[in-house]
Amino acid sequence: MKRFALEIGLAGLLLLTLGAWLLGHEMTGTWVIGCVLAITFVKGQWLIDEFMELRHAPQWLRWVISGWLVLLVGMTALFNM
Repeated sequence: MKRFALEIGLAGLLLLTLGAWLLGHEMTGTWVIGCVLAITFVKGQWLIDEFMELRHAPQWLRWVISGWLVLLVGMTALFNM
């Protein structure tokens, strides 16, 4: 069961990546940047929880890593919008 969960997770990440890539290459506008960054945040949080296995880690560690993700996506949004 765990193997199929990993494959489903990887397929989901690939679909999110493909969606963000298509959105970024087919359309223009500030809202597109926001959508791509939102997809990037969802992917990052998913990677933090599932693949880095921080879902069951101490709460402070999850907050630090998630805060880093928010900072990174926020700074990207600040300089690109």
